[in-house]
Amino acid sequence: MKAAVDIVVVGGGAAGVAAAVCAARSGRSTLLLDRRPAAGGTGGFSGLTTLCGLYNDAGESLNDGFVREFTQALGQNAPVHMGRVWVLPYRPEKFCEVATRLLAATRNLQTRWNAPLTDAIVENSRIVSLNGFTVGAVIDCTGSAEVARLTGVKCLATDETTQSPAVVFPLCNVSRDLDSPAAVAQVLLPLARAGFPPLNLQASLEANTLTAKFTGRAEQVPEVIAFLQRNVSGFENCRTPLTEFPSVSRAGRMIIGQYLLTGSDVLAGRKFPDGIAQCAWPVEQWGPDGVARFKYLPAGTHYEIPARSLRAAGVANLFMAGKTISAEVDAIASARVMGCCLATGAAAGVLAARHLESSPTR
Repeated sequence: MKAAVDIVVVGGGAAGVAAAVCAARSGRSTLLLDRRPAAGGTGGFSGLTTLCGLYNDAGESLNDGFVREFTQALGQNAPVHMGRVWVLPYRPEKFCEVATRLLAATRNLQTRWNAPLTDAIVENSRIVSLNGFTVGAVIDCTGSAEVARLTGVKCLATDETTQSPAVVFPLCNVSRDLDSPAAVAQVLLPLARAGFPPLNLQASLEANTLTAKFTGRAEQVPEVIAFLQRNVSGFENCRTPLTEFPSVSRAGRMIIGQYLLTGSDVLAGRKFPDGIAQCAWPVEQWGPDGVARFKYLPAGTHYEIPARSLRAAGVANLFMAGKTISAEVDAIASARVMGCCLATGAAAGVLAARHLESSPTR
């Protein structure tokens, strides 16, 4: 006889942790699956050090509940201004620690690591089995719609013209002051003249450390560091503790849901009767040239994500959160950020639990 579980959450990043904890707290037996060896996802393993999408343009928190619980547990509660937006600096190891602790402390919740998706059975427009478990509902938090791949659910996809991937790594032992765009430009210009792909540098919580986002190939990273050591003052002793440099996908595939969030919805600050998450992050698109292109919401506004964008159109018990929500390319360019992933994850966990209240039969 197959093991049975009420809700299976696939993906152990920000959205998946939020979905699993909130589903289990709603009283449903919950299983979290992830192909990685531990919780954290992009927030813990990509090299990123800023949590985006938590605040409006006044630096005020937009989502309460689990989002606030998680960010306060990171221990760095003061947002910082970065250009026209507010972000929360954090340490990746702390992100993983908080995620792991919350999962372990939640009743009705079990985890399976190193567990890629292997099989799914759909009957009468419902997922009835996933990885050998009989299921009541499934939440896809993979960022690349892996549940949809197995079940044939229709998706949209981004590409390198709008969400080009990057190699993210910490750059330590930097003694140069980079507190203005002009100061950063003086570092990046020699790299560009030498023919390297674009590099983006951001501040980090660690002393004398920057977060680098590189649009070139992973094997070029040591060459970039060596060039900086030889040619840019203040970088003579710079280094990175990493030995491998995985490429980070900013966004991937979005499951078509009962409502498709649009770029117009985002930029108009649209609100919905079934709004379940709030965001004010701009439409942020990255091309293969490594240049970010922003479209900002009007001052003082934010938009909502409706519950219908977290429910798949073709499968009654499939929900999604994070980068896989039902959104067109322009909309996901805003809603993909981690603060929003936490909010949609928490909402998806509650929505899946409520769905089982009205449809208890597996």
